[in-house]
Amino acid sequence: MSERFDAVVVGGGTAGLQAALQLARAGRSVALLERRAEGTSGARWINGVLDWQYERAGLAPATAPERRHGAGSAWMVSPSGRRRFRIADTPVVEADMRELGTRLATEATAAGVDLRWATDRPSLELDWGRPVALRAEGPEGRAVHLEADLFVDASGRAAVLRRQVPELDHRCPPVAPDDTCSAEQLVHEVDDAEGARDFLAEHDAQPGDAVVAVGVEGGYSTVNIRVDESLEEVSVLTGSIPSLGHASGPAMGRAVRARHPWIGATTFGGSGLIPLRRTYDRFTAPGIALVGDAACQVMAGHGSGIGFGLIAGRLLADAVGADGDPGSAEALWRYQSGFLREFGATLGAYDAVRRMSVALGPGGVEELFASGVFSESLVRPGLEQRLGSLAPAEALAAGRALAVRPSLARVVVPALAAMGAARAVYATYPTRPDERAFGAWQRAAAVALPRQGG
Repeated sequence: MSERFDAVVVGGGTAGLQAALQLARAGRSVALLERRAEGTSGARWINGVLDWQYERAGLAPATAPERRHGAGSAWMVSPSGRRRFRIADTPVVEADMRELGTRLATEATAAGVDLRWATDRPSLELDWGRPVALRAEGPEGRAVHLEADLFVDASGRAAVLRRQVPELDHRCPPVAPDDTCSAEQLVHEVDDAEGARDFLAEHDAQPGDAVVAVGVEGGYSTVNIRVDESLEEVSVLTGSIPSLGHASGPAMGRAVRARHPWIGATTFGGSGLIPLRRTYDRFTAPGIALVGDAACQVMAGHGSGIGFGLIAGRLLADAVGADGDPGSAEALWRYQSGFLREFGATLGAYDAVRRMSVALGPGGVEELFASGVFSESLVRPGLEQRLGSLAPAEALAAGRALAVRPSLARVVVPALAAMGAARAVYATYPTRPDERAFGAWQRAAAVALPRQGG
């Protein structure tokens, strides 16, 4: 028997739960399908979500136990370990994704969303290219058949719906291996408090501070260690791009634990692959919209996508909530255009930064530290997940430092130019579904921004 909804969301991670919640709050009837069991979907580790992102997404900022840490300092450490600088009162708030997922599921249920766990193998039925229904396999192999005006792909990198719609499959190529980050985040017990104190003292850090080594496995890589104020637990985040010949995030994590025997048993956490390319130029088509990793809505500078995935769900609901057909090309273009005009420049700019760090390699990142160009003024906007700019005096100092380092300048200057160009490019993204205007915009983006793989 077929059932009818205004919208069907596939994927029960934070992006999917948020999209379903916001669509329901906008008055739509919504079903959400998730292949995993209740309480096990989505990321199960700690991630950085900022208060402004919760608020833009229409959610209350996190409180304990979802909110774990914030307002500490971060020590940025060069690949050799010989250079470092401190960022006081960082804006990063560590949020427990398990708790966020539970909160979103609870609020979605209260808003009337029909949550269907352990439901897999979604297969779209198309009418002249537009999705109109979906078949899936529910618990114990029960057949599920749902009709809807709008289908939302929140299935992450798997993009299980996107790949079934020819228009989006053509416009959204799979993310290339060289644009994929392998990351791991684990929380461990501290077995030896004195060993933890010695580690902190080595970096002039205090309990609660983050020690962030960058460029240790290729130019784009990190080892982020934060010892809790209690000295009872430690968070370890590792990430790299293995296809470029480097150790994976989990392998880096094992190496960290081997070097620091004061780190004890794992309490919780996980690992995953993160798409790093800039957001797709098109992530909607009649009857379907992408949110989160399926749309590559990720801050490529450091691989965080949770906050922007939450925001996407709110913008989607705002765009289609009052439309007679929530899956119409016009309604979904409002979502797409609204997201890219507001956040495309930030995500596009930090894709250029990510590519710069890859090109620099560990040696170039070390030189960037030595030059003074890599500084708190340059890093803090990235931690805030906003597109910042240097003050005139800082820009002048950076220009002088690069002028005497031509090999560094050849990599850094084009990236900085792309960051500046991103503002102008995304400010002109077409506000209506006009193929001629969109084609002209894409040609301008191809000239001003780094070429995308895939």
